[in-house]
Amino acid sequence: MGNSFTSNSDIMKKVILYIFGIILCLIVADFTLGVCCKYYIKNHDLKGRYQPLDKLIKKVDSDIILIGNSGILNSVNPKIIEDSLSMTCYNGGITGQSVYFFETIIDCILQRHTPKMLVVGLRPEEVGKNIGDGIYDVLKPYYGMGYTSIDDHFNKASGIDRLLLHSNLLRYNTIWVRVLLYMLYDNTAYPENGFMPMNKPAIIPQLHHIQEYEEPFNAKLECIERMIQRCKARNVDIVICFPPTLSFFEQGVTPCVNAVKDLCNRYATPCFVDYNNEYFYNHPELYYDTGHVNKDGADIYSKILSNQLHHIYGKAKAIIY
Repeated sequence: MGNSFTSNSDIMKKVILYIFGIILCLIVADFTLGVCCKYYIKNHDLKGRYQPLDKLIKKVDSDIILIGNSGILNSVNPKIIEDSLSMTCYNGGITGQSVYFFETIIDCILQRHTPKMLVVGLRPEEVGKNIGDGIYDVLKPYYGMGYTSIDDHFNKASGIDRLLLHSNLLRYNTIWVRVLLYMLYDNTAYPENGFMPMNKPAIIPQLHHIQEYEEPFNAKLECIERMIQRCKARNVDIVICFPPTLSFFEQGVTPCVNAVKDLCNRYATPCFVDYNNEYFYNHPELYYDTGHVNKDGADIYSKILSNQLHHIYGKAKAIIY
């Protein structure tokens, strides 16, 4: 009986040591991965999916920077803006994002660079209460890298989410495999100016009629208000624009757009509303789908936007489509 007790005790010790060994290995692996990833992110340009985001956060130093989601990414050709205003321009649109992400990106840019102008592109229902909040977790690899706005956002997490932020294995799980793969093989080509136009579709999209509107969400309006305040504090011109869509809002200007316009008026901030531009409504062949213009549509809208921006500097000129 004594031998049996000793044997069970030895087994328990081995199990405990085994579990402790696994935990120790995970801690060492987690720490090592964190050191390696942090060094790599700080000293190298990320590739693949992270390339546009990484460049926007760490490197873009253009006079005019466009901020938004695919509504901006596919709609504004920086070359046309540059030729028109004689300023450098970069399209920093990131697909699938929202105003919370835009605010953070603006903070990251202003932390290292003072552009002459920031142009923030919004969809008609962007500040709606039931509109998605974007994919903010793509910024997790930059947590603890000195970007105050990113750190502040993730530090608001509570409970297990806050605890997991300290795990490098989890925080970098969206990036470290990609880093290794792209070091071996990378054939992704992103344009220097960020602009990614859409091709003409095989079938011309049809006008989409919308009858039910989103109500504006105060938290999102406050987010835009903070963007405006920070830019004005840094003497950076900020412009809000609504690029063309093929969605017809039957009751006129949406409550969300009206709320953004009212906010811009309070701060004497230009707000250019073109989501309901009649010219584009009459030319569906300029669209890729109901939410995005194609390359031809982007070139035309870029001329319209550049002319609107000219008004800020008193240099507006005629537009030829």
